[in-house]
Amino acid sequence: MILTSGIEPLDRRLGGMRAGGVYVIAGAPGSGKLTGVMQFLNSGIQAGDQAALLSGARPERLFERARHCGLELEQAWREGRLRLLGFTPDFERRLVSAPDPQDVFDELSELAGPNVTRFGIDPGKQLWETRAGTTLSSRFVQWAEKSGVTTWATLASDLKDTLSPATEWILQSATGVFRMERLPTGLLQLWIHRSSPPVDSPGPITLELIPGRALQAPAARLDRRRTDAPLGSERRMALLQLAEQLPQEITSWARSQYDLVMENQALRLITRLQDGAAFGSILVYIDRKHAGEAVEACRAIRPLTAAPIIVAADDRLRAVDRTNALDAGANDFVSDNFSLVELASRFERATLAGRGLPSQRQSRSEAEPPRVTALLDRASFARAVDARLGEPDGALFTLLIIRPPMAAGARLGEVLLQQIRGEVGDLVGETEGGYGVVLQGARPSQAGSFLDRVSGALKRFGMNGRELDVEVLSGATEADRISLVLPVDPQ
Repeated sequence: MILTSGIEPLDRRLGGMRAGGVYVIAGAPGSGKLTGVMQFLNSGIQAGDQAALLSGARPERLFERARHCGLELEQAWREGRLRLLGFTPDFERRLVSAPDPQDVFDELSELAGPNVTRFGIDPGKQLWETRAGTTLSSRFVQWAEKSGVTTWATLASDLKDTLSPATEWILQSATGVFRMERLPTGLLQLWIHRSSPPVDSPGPITLELIPGRALQAPAARLDRRRTDAPLGSERRMALLQLAEQLPQEITSWARSQYDLVMENQALRLITRLQDGAAFGSILVYIDRKHAGEAVEACRAIRPLTAAPIIVAADDRLRAVDRTNALDAGANDFVSDNFSLVELASRFERATLAGRGLPSQRQSRSEAEPPRVTALLDRASFARAVDARLGEPDGALFTLLIIRPPMAAGARLGEVLLQQIRGEVGDLVGETEGGYGVVLQGARPSQAGSFLDRVSGALKRFGMNGRELDVEVLSGATEADRISLVLPVDPQ
């Protein structure tokens, strides 16, 4: 018996799917794997089948994604045509300690019900990699085939990594193995790594995640190649603030590099795009509270522009937030006190990748002579900092002006030299009454970890680093203050 996956271009390539088969859909986080599984389940539900989904995600998150894709999973769940199952906190322990792992699969069959014909599992590894060796993976395939249920399981891998024996066994035993990848343009590619029966062409199949229609062949609309963007739009950035506070140095960096348009409501940016506004880059700055709103914003923005979308947060967010943002159309995601150098590099890579070009960013060692790693005198240090302020990317630094207690004077200079990273452009020099430190690429919020290391080193010498008088200045926002503190003597 032949079934449809619900993904029409894939069905045309395969000629349909084998009922009772085990299919694995692999890919990096955010590549659309779970959407593919939900579309497969929805196709069966629309045909009158019973379906089940075993997932580590919360039901509300699954239904939210399904609604965006136009999949009626929530209604099917309310009507009893879809069963949602979750991994319990002690699932791994139970599977490891069970005398016979078949007991777990028997329980799974009982919970799913006798009428289920389609089963989705996200992620699949939890069912076949909890025990060492291939015993568990063998039981998983036997269970799936014996039940007669057509099973789709996700695997968080691009299949280029070294995989465990259990996963390799699954991939060799599966009826079909697919790999999803997200292109810099926002489109998706699906590769058929293996299928039974074999196909003439393994891929790629180009897909687009269209709101309300899920994974489809790319629509006949805006061509999302970067080369089709209006002339001049490359230098325009849209900065969408979905956070209570936006650090000033981020705004200053963006203004120094782009023609900046700022919005604090996603709907207003969406309206701009719908009215034909063109941007070369889109930065969505978020905090933990607005992570869900950012995902919805990316989903709405992605179909309207070819520009790379990067989501950035200073909060330490969960891996699922990153996955959801990428799955919604973001090109990249940075968090946890990221540096401005990192942010600039991510935008450059995303932009060049959209044009099909390799990164042109030089390493500091290739672009410039080796950095000075000795203590600079006062005049040399002031000139070096002034030169950084004048460089296109040079102002991406934080300057520390440190006025030590008398007892720490000479020793402090030695400690600062030991703690900097000269290979990335850090500098230490004398200033009036103390020392200055340039932390290249760092933001003011990242200075604390450096000062903690300095304090610890001073403590080992019997001194109290907490007594240091430190002024923290951002090269991106406080150039005037820096020039006042470090005046350059005319030569």
